[in-house]
Amino acid sequence: MDLKLNRKNQLPIHAQLKAQLVHLIRTKELMAGTQIPTVRQLAGFLRVNRNTVSKVFSEMEREGYLSCVPGRGTFVSSPKMESKMKVEKMQKLLVVVDDAIERAKSLGFSSEDISLTLYARTQTTSKPSKLPSVSALFVECNVPETKLLSEELRKELSLRVDPILTDDFRRLVERTPASLQRYSFVITTFYHIREVQALLSETGMEAIALLVEMSLDTLMRLTTLPEGTKVGVACYNWAGSENMKLSIENAGLKHLRLILGCGQDRRSLLKMLKEATVIVCSNLMEEKIRNLAPQGKEIIVNQKKLEKAGIEMLRSRLMGLASGDHSRRSL
Repeated sequence: MDLKLNRKNQLPIHAQLKAQLVHLIRTKELMAGTQIPTVRQLAGFLRVNRNTVSKVFSEMEREGYLSCVPGRGTFVSSPKMESKMKVEKMQKLLVVVDDAIERAKSLGFSSEDISLTLYARTQTTSKPSKLPSVSALFVECNVPETKLLSEELRKELSLRVDPILTDDFRRLVERTPASLQRYSFVITTFYHIREVQALLSETGMEAIALLVEMSLDTLMRLTTLPEGTKVGVACYNWAGSENMKLSIENAGLKHLRLILGCGQDRRSLLKMLKEATVIVCSNLMEEKIRNLAPQGKEIIVNQKKLEKAGIEMLRSRLMGLASGDHSRRSL
């Protein structure tokens, strides 16, 4: 399950969240009886006000989608009884929407692009501003994540993104700084932003930092673990492991005991696998963890992706370029 909130959309955040949860329940991606995260956990994960999530939960409970069990949590209710005619009409609408989505994706548009455009066209006859065609560098410290996250940026924003490792980026700036001029800005993660900013200090280039976040499916599974469960956290490098640990803590999962491991440190992985009951690892580490883990050890694979708020911030920056705002600043 993947919830996406667009803070630049005219549709209020609580309406976006409610629409997505209702859709997941109606399409049975969230089955009856499924426990969902608490208000605090979901608010922390999505980085929104708790009152916003509480409002959505209250409305959905009144409408019969959710049920709150004191002392146990909030669960998906049994499906609402709807008329056969309404169900058939909704199915026809879904066919039309699905066809439009497939056509738009074949032209290179992301799901976010499509949803924004659809909402805008239902509210006004004016056409939304077109994102400019620009190039950017994406800086990371290892090859797998550099390729993975660069490709995500291409799909989400239709950016021309050239991936580059931190060491190669340093040499590029030192030896041929003029080659940076063909890029509108440089993108990296928060773990490398200070390093990138320092290298760009004399070039006038803009540096934008994005956060790598956890999937909501991973969060939901961790929510169900008993108090004091030892959870191993492993990514390709220590920076990634620390970031995943921070995401778990920000979601309010204080009942877990987190043990860190790193794909570049075999000893740390073996120690983590020995002590932890459950392992959370990045998709880049899945094969390595499964080869080392004892039989029967639960392994949760977290699909790494860039935080949506960061992508929307970058989208806003692109819209600024489209409107003629060419000011450069470090974010």
